[in-house]
Amino acid sequence: MLFFVFLMFIFFIVIRLFFLQIIYYDKYKTLSDNNRIRIVRFFASRGMIMDRKGVVFVKNAPSYNLTLLKEDVKDLKGTIEKLSTVLNINIDTVQKRLKNSYPYVPIVIKRGLSFEEMSYFMEHSQDFPGVKIDLETSRKYEDGEAVSHLVGYLGEVNLDEIEKYGIYFPGDLIGKTGLEKYYEAILRGKNGLKYVEVDSLGQAVNITNVKDPVPGNNIALTIDFNMQKYAKELFTGKKGAVVILKIDGNEVITLFSAPTFNLNDFVPYISEDKWKQLHNDDKPLINRATEAAYPPGSVFKVLMATAALNEKVITPNTTFNCNGEFSYGNLTYRCWNKDGHGVVNLKKSIAESCDVYYYNVGLKLGIDNIVKYAKGLGLGSKTGIDLPTESAGNFPDRDWKKKVFKQGWYPGETIITSIGQGYMTTTPLQLAVMLSGIFNGGKLYKPRLLDKIITTKEVYKINSELINDMHIPKDVVSTVLDAVVETVMGERGTAYRAKVDGILVGGKTGTAQVVGLKKTENMNQDQIPEKYRDHSWFGGVFPADNPQYVIVVFVEHGGAGSSGATPIAGALINKMVQLGYVSGR
Repeated sequence: MLFFVFLMFIFFIVIRLFFLQIIYYDKYKTLSDNNRIRIVRFFASRGMIMDRKGVVFVKNAPSYNLTLLKEDVKDLKGTIEKLSTVLNINIDTVQKRLKNSYPYVPIVIKRGLSFEEMSYFMEHSQDFPGVKIDLETSRKYEDGEAVSHLVGYLGEVNLDEIEKYGIYFPGDLIGKTGLEKYYEAILRGKNGLKYVEVDSLGQAVNITNVKDPVPGNNIALTIDFNMQKYAKELFTGKKGAVVILKIDGNEVITLFSAPTFNLNDFVPYISEDKWKQLHNDDKPLINRATEAAYPPGSVFKVLMATAALNEKVITPNTTFNCNGEFSYGNLTYRCWNKDGHGVVNLKKSIAESCDVYYYNVGLKLGIDNIVKYAKGLGLGSKTGIDLPTESAGNFPDRDWKKKVFKQGWYPGETIITSIGQGYMTTTPLQLAVMLSGIFNGGKLYKPRLLDKIITTKEVYKINSELINDMHIPKDVVSTVLDAVVETVMGERGTAYRAKVDGILVGGKTGTAQVVGLKKTENMNQDQIPEKYRDHSWFGGVFPADNPQYVIVVFVEHGGAGSSGATPIAGALINKMVQLGYVSGR
């Protein structure tokens, strides 16, 4: 009996050893290795960003982080409380990271350690088992305000992003807005791995294997960094946007939004106070060039003139009489010039921005033709620019009116639409794309910011994408060009402040009403509260004798287009001349 009991005991031991060493070998070997070997990630440097001339304005700089591996910490609560006495950290945030962390993957306690903090933890490493200093790179910006809306900022991944992409760990950085988000896969690189043998305190004693990181790809943009900085200077104290496009392909030379914010505030992380400051009434986080839509005002008359000529409902010599108002049915529509413009032909209608002329033109064209040209040239839909967020704006038609208001379309709405008011809203970028399409003969290109992807092996050049062609004849384009040149260069033109020595500039001012005329018509501009002031637009083309670029300047509550947006446009065009983009006559 004793022998039998002994035999059974030996049998159970053998069976148990078989399960431990054969069946569950992989499981227990992994647990053993995890207790002895740490897989340490070391971060790949993110790709740099440069402008069209090779000026690098987004670089990388070393940053030291304090991390914690919970498997090496016996008293988590006590350790975190002890860390909070040494560092300015949020205990709740650390607890949340611990809760969502993976086994044997360290979590970030604090980013961007100062020299004093690093010295302290290196000196007291024995007092904090499981706590390490890791190296990663952080962003460094040449001018964090000039490119803030374009580049965007980085932030720590959230749970949704971790689940969606499957390659990030809690505490990793990811592009949250702008190009950093849109081109995340190109910029981020691939982290390296290091297999480290550790002792009972979690201290490294030997490195068994290393897999080098792969840095992210650099990208070159179509923008000019100097133009971005200059636009920032011109918009000091103002709200609005600037867009400059190369009309052959819609490469973006300048895309700036004001008020701006400083990307350097997000390095290594943004404080709670600064984050709250960015959510004020001025809304600096909104990219007004692409995300905010406004009535385009009289800049839209350039499209109206193009459509009317192309549909042959008018000729360059067609005239209408403007006495300051236009009657239709029992309603009266006023011109901005209450004294009227007299007899007006096409060139004069653009140069002096006569509303009555376009009331007549709008009724001749009809809303369906207006919609055909507006939507064919990109209004009412997203442009497709390589940024993660964009407003589609709104261009009303019969179906939209029926869907929203359960009503048919009225001629009076055509009249208002004809001068860029009513239900219509556009972004500055959409208006620039529209003008580009008109002056390049009807070609609608998807605007782009990316020019090249630069890898360690080769350079990939990005080409523009043609998405529509309205086939606008050269004689129509030439007639419209003559009219917009008169607006800038003529004696009575409303955009004379956009004149630039040495080149021919064409343009159109726009003043988009915020409130009804009756509310402010008896006030001087300085007396009108800012929130009631009209929005100011300028849309232009240069050089007008050989169109190469279009520019749109928008000043929110800037008043009349001739005085608000136009001087800024003139300064920007002059800067383009100085930088060699345009040759003088």
